[in-house]
Amino acid sequence: MEVRTFARGFELSDAMKSYLDEKLEKVKRALGNFAERDDLNIEARFDKDGPFYVLRLQTYLNGKDIVVQEKANDVYGTIDVACDNFEKSIKREREYYKSYHKSSVRSAAEVMAEKLLPKHIIGEEDDKIDSAKRVFLANVTLEEAIEQMEVMDHTFFVFRNMDTGELNMIYKKNGKYGLIEFQE
Repeated sequence: MEVRTFARGFELSDAMKSYLDEKLEKVKRALGNFAERDDLNIEARFDKDGPFYVLRLQTYLNGKDIVVQEKANDVYGTIDVACDNFEKSIKREREYYKSYHKSSVRSAAEVMAEKLLPKHIIGEEDDKIDSAKRVFLANVTLEEAIEQMEVMDHTFFVFRNMDTGELNMIYKKNGKYGLIEFQE
């Protein structure tokens, strides 16, 4: 990482440059592994605006320009404030990048699949059960249950009857429907 320093309106002394480099060490630590990239540069522009000194720090990180500009009566005070604010901006960008690009973040589908894992795990010794699946118990009317069963092309459908509040199963046999009402 390279730091390019420019001054306009006054001469930048070696003491000011070394003080700036010392303050930018905190910024480099905040950059972490980004500081090792060759394409990352920090540009420090000093301007004399009447009695004030203006310092503009700028870098390009993760596709974004990070720019901080501070103005003060003292060059060293300007360096202090600008470097602190620049460090905060870089930390904020790194946290956003880290939280946005986490590889450990699970999608909603993964969370739902985990919640719907079968309670009974099928073992090799269990020859009678071929597969197990957990589904949500629908709270629907009898007509909606028949429609849902037809849409899914199943021979039966278990649901909680909205009219009675009881657990029911509708099934199809020889082209006709049957209803089983469970008693709790």
